[in-house]
Amino acid sequence: MLFRYFQLSVLLSIGLVSCNSTENRSKALKEMEFVKVDSLVFDELQILNVLDYHREQDVYLMVTKGVEGRYFIINSQGEVLAEELLSEGPNAFGMVLHRAGFVGDEIMFVSDQEIFVYDLDLQQLRKFPFEQHTMVRMIHTPLDNFHQFSINNVAYGIANLSDRRLDKFPMNYFDTLNYFHLVNPKDGTVIKGGKIDESSIFKQNYFYPGKHKPIYFSDLNSKVMSLILPADSILFQYDQNLNLVNKIKLEREEPDQLAKVPMEMADRNEFGAIGLDFALGGGFTHIVGQGDAFIVEYKAGLAPEDNIETDDYKERMALMETRKIYYYPIEDGILIGLPVLWDKPGNLKLGLGKNRYLHYADQADIHEEEKEYQCYYIYELRPVEEED
Repeated sequence: MLFRYFQLSVLLSIGLVSCNSTENRSKALKEMEFVKVDSLVFDELQILNVLDYHREQDVYLMVTKGVEGRYFIINSQGEVLAEELLSEGPNAFGMVLHRAGFVGDEIMFVSDQEIFVYDLDLQQLRKFPFEQHTMVRMIHTPLDNFHQFSINNVAYGIANLSDRRLDKFPMNYFDTLNYFHLVNPKDGTVIKGGKIDESSIFKQNYFYPGKHKPIYFSDLNSKVMSLILPADSILFQYDQNLNLVNKIKLEREEPDQLAKVPMEMADRNEFGAIGLDFALGGGFTHIVGQGDAFIVEYKAGLAPEDNIETDDYKERMALMETRKIYYYPIEDGILIGLPVLWDKPGNLKLGLGKNRYLHYADQADIHEEEKEYQCYYIYELRPVEEED
């Protein structure tokens, strides 16, 4: 099945916009919906995790689930163009994967204290040291989506995770944090910068455990880089100089009982003793799109009456899956529609073109009957048509 997507080519010229001016536009917000328009089908028998999509080359980066670490480049016709085992051997990067995705016509793998760059045939080109402190290390499973950004026509990858846990968080932690570590895949040079301002709840001397790791979005068609912290309600946007140029207020959906502690108590030893239940608080969890048109994913918290006490991991995960998911549509620096409730399993994993998104979930959850191939649906975000 052949898919072709048109690149977004909208010139964006925005100065610093206050949250109040964005709120004033909320009266014109449209009601929108996701409509199934196409599908991605391939015959690979192994269950694959979709990592990224290269729009110009029309190919996907995928990896087998589990410890093996077999990576694939698959086109939208379902054909395997490259396949390599990258967990061991001279061409490998190891097992720990924080992020992976396309930077220009190369692939960047952010691993444990190193960055590896591959070509589109999954052959290693170069590697660089990249020191960062992370709370968890995943085996061939990314912590979140990978994003790229163009500075002076040079493609950079956003490599930092910004989830370091300190023995004791300093009071000025969020004042000093550089939210962007942009890595040049050609030589490993790093550009750092990007600060949030006083409109963020993270500048009010409180810490929100488990909800302080920023969520990013940008690609080579974006005029700005966007980020939001899960417990916050402000989406910040930055230009090529890493200056804050726009803010968008996103009203959080209920239930949302955020747990917070004073910064002086925000150390690793306090978390368990406080006994906070993070499931009750909502959080922004994901951003996907193209250029400066994208959707921001939000998972509402559990209502207290639904928060069943259980020590069983599977029961707890099943309970967490009942949280409602909403998508906030953003275009050219403003919120253009009401939050859209997503009532299907899984989520919208990748942006495949303007307002087109890949739905990713377990095949058994997506399809009512078992198929002899893997099939992921593609949805388009559209305004709801008014009835005559």
